[in-house]
Amino acid sequence: MKTELTFAVLVDAENASHNDYLAMLEEVEKHGTVAIKWVYADWTDPHQKAWKDILHETASSPKQQFHYGKDAADHALMMDAIEVTNNNSRVNAVCIVSSDGGFYSVAQRIREYGIHVMAIGKKNTPERFRKACHNFVFTDNLFEVTQNNNDDLDTLLLNAYHRCVEQNTPVYLGDMGRMIKQINSSFDPRTEGFQSLKKLIKSRSSLFDIVQESNDRCFIALKFKSATDGSHTLTGKVRKWERKKKFGFIKSKDGDYYFNAQELQSSVRDIREGITVIFNAVNVSEVRVQKDSASPSAFNVVIA
Repeated sequence: MKTELTFAVLVDAENASHNDYLAMLEEVEKHGTVAIKWVYADWTDPHQKAWKDILHETASSPKQQFHYGKDAADHALMMDAIEVTNNNSRVNAVCIVSSDGGFYSVAQRIREYGIHVMAIGKKNTPERFRKACHNFVFTDNLFEVTQNNNDDLDTLLLNAYHRCVEQNTPVYLGDMGRMIKQINSSFDPRTEGFQSLKKLIKSRSSLFDIVQESNDRCFIALKFKSATDGSHTLTGKVRKWERKKKFGFIKSKDGDYYFNAQELQSSVRDIREGITVIFNAVNVSEVRVQKDSASPSAFNVVIA
C-alpha cells in the first residue's frame, strides 16, 4: 500500500513570487497533504509587503530572518528542513520552493533520510538541485490558479475527479472526497444542501455516472455524451478552461455547459477562455428548468 505523503512546504520568499504561491500549494496537494507552510524572508524589507495578504489567506507562517549575513534566510530554511524531518514524525515529505541551486545539498541530505523531496522553481534552476529531488516542478508548468472555487461546485468536483482518475478508473468516491478536502478544506456537502457526498454526486447526473454501489462503497465515472437525434446546436463562449486537466465550461444564452478535450472538433491548443464556439447539446428545455442543477454536457465543440 502506497504511503500517503505529509508535506512541510518551505518557501524561499526572496527567490519566489507571491503571485505563484496558490498554484504552488495546489501542485503540492496533488501529491499529498500539506501540514506545514513556512515562508522565509526578511519581512522588514518593504519589497516583501506583497506577501502579506497571501500568507494570511493560506494560513502560512512567515519566518523572519534579518540579513545579518549573506543568504541568511536560505540558511534558516535549510536548518529548519533538517530539524522538521528529524523531529516531526508526521512529516515524511518536504517541498522546497526556490530556484537557488544552493539548496541541492539539503535536498540530497533529506533524501538520504528516506524523506520524499519535492521542489518548485524556475527553468533556470541548476541541474544539481533538480536531480537531488524526487520531483521537481517548473513554475511554468503549474496549474492555472482557479478563482472562486467555493462558488464553482462543478469545477471543484471535476478537478478532484480528474486528479483521482490518474490513479484509478472508475474512481472510488471515498478517494474523491479526500481529494476534494485537499483542494478545499472547507468543503462540506451540507453547505450545498446534501447530507452526503454520494447524494451530491447523484444530483450531478449530467456529469457523473454511478458505476458500482453497495452499502459502504461507491464508484463513479465521468459521463460522456455523443451526438444523438434530438440534439441542439448552440453558440457560446468558453467561460473557463482548465488547460492542464483539459476540461472547461461554455457560457451560452441557455446557461453553462461542461465539455472536455474528447468532445473538441478543433485543436485543443486553440482553446482558450473568451473564444466563441459552436456545440451540440441535448435536453435544452430541461436545462432552462433546472438552472440550479449541474452544468449539462456539450459535445462536438468547434471554434466559430
